[in-house]
Amino acid sequence: MAPPSRKKNKSSSSSSSGRRDRISGLPDSLLGHVLSYLPNKEAGRAAALGRRWRDIFCSVHTISFEEEEGEREEDWETYFIEVEERRSCSNDLLDTISAALFRRRRRYGSTASGLPVPLRRFGFTFDRYSHWDKVAVDQLLFDVLRHADKELHLDLRFLIGPICNRRNGDDGEWIIHHEDWAHILPRRLFSCTAVRTLCLGHCNLNLPEAINLPFLQTLRLTGILGDDSGETIQKLISGCPSIADLTLEANDGLEKVVVLDKRLRRLALRCCHNLKKASIDASELMSLDYSGAVPEESFLSLHGSPAVSSCTIDFCKATPTKPDLARFRRFLRMVSPSKHLRLHHRVLDAQFFAVFPSFPSLTRLELHGPIRSSNTVDAVRMILEQTPKLEVVSLDMDDPERRELEEGEETQERAMYRERLNRRGADDDHQQCHQSCHDPVELIVPNPSSYSIRCLRRRVKEINMVSYRCDVQHRVLASLLFRNALVLERMCVVFVKKGPSELQEQLMKEIESWVVAKPEKSFM
Repeated sequence: MAPPSRKKNKSSSSSSSGRRDRISGLPDSLLGHVLSYLPNKEAGRAAALGRRWRDIFCSVHTISFEEEEGEREEDWETYFIEVEERRSCSNDLLDTISAALFRRRRRYGSTASGLPVPLRRFGFTFDRYSHWDKVAVDQLLFDVLRHADKELHLDLRFLIGPICNRRNGDDGEWIIHHEDWAHILPRRLFSCTAVRTLCLGHCNLNLPEAINLPFLQTLRLTGILGDDSGETIQKLISGCPSIADLTLEANDGLEKVVVLDKRLRRLALRCCHNLKKASIDASELMSLDYSGAVPEESFLSLHGSPAVSSCTIDFCKATPTKPDLARFRRFLRMVSPSKHLRLHHRVLDAQFFAVFPSFPSLTRLELHGPIRSSNTVDAVRMILEQTPKLEVVSLDMDDPERRELEEGEETQERAMYRERLNRRGADDDHQQCHQSCHDPVELIVPNPSSYSIRCLRRRVKEINMVSYRCDVQHRVLASLLFRNALVLERMCVVFVKKGPSELQEQLMKEIESWVVAKPEKSFM
């Protein structure tokens, strides 16, 4: 009888172990590491799982909270006019961050060495920062910097808003507080050797005489304020010997930047419209991201042996003038060795792409911008003719102006957009689209042989089309691409939202009838 009894006990033990909560049995440091990948508010809800999880949030290595865009929009009247006492508009944000940091100190002590999981990432985002929040923000930063251990990544943003107003046709309207109200960062921040990433937005740097950030690898500066902001930005860059990833956004005070004593691997220059000269050591540069106007020939100097493999180009406001054409070509030739190109063309005139230089090594191409006329379809053809090794083509054809026109009520802005369509000669296409929206007619497209592009017929293995609609130009472009992609392996077409399901089914069948190869198909 003994062996059966032992077998029964063993079975009972296995059953018991099978019901055991093995996840709760993991150490605090490991559970905190897992929760660190969730938004802090969701990670904090884990305390409701049971007594074991009550203090696990104290072991997360990331503290980051942010306000929502527009959250402070109605506070100006409440806190600035009706209330005599200068109360903070962001009490909830500051109190939440303070509570999260206090819980860590209360459980593990006041020194970094007492923490089983030192804080690795800290960040906050204000919808609109108020200058009387300075004391509270400085106290938070003092606490974080004092307890920094071996590695610290900071993301401090004092405003949520568009990086560049020129995209909307504005001339820099007042969207932020006065510069005198900007937060002045504590100088202790620039002497914390644990900092590896530093992202700062819409604040005053207030640099000390000597900067001690020997291990800083990623630096991102957005909308830095102050009369001497250009000089302080250059001083900060020069004082960080290990920078490999540099991003400069909407810094209007910056006129010149020099990075010749460091070997950057990634550089992003976005909407710094007063920047006249950028001299970069590009011997190890792998990624270049540029947003702004079509630059002058002397704007960017890449020293060394540039071998940029990934490039993103986004023009805020393109004006197809003859000087722009020449500058556009020279700028593209500078990055022609790239293997991956993202181009936000924003309805550039087709003559821009008539001067498109050869990209002999390009294997992946992403074009972002609306397809409103046959000229834009021709522009795509011109680009494909200059990319003999292209393997992946992605077209994001979203048209925000047209989407608002179709979904919203008629306004003065939408009426002006209709007039622009008429001036471009696209009104016939617009009417034809509406006529065929419920019954796609058979298209009369050019002979496939007239679209015989070598990369398309021999190399392209993947085609992606996003924001596809029942539009004449969209359908012509899709027809020409899929009918000539002879070695296609994968394809994906994403239709515009809120389209009739019956119409999408008709469009899907139409697209399938054009496909010559037998790729993996995906329609969404």
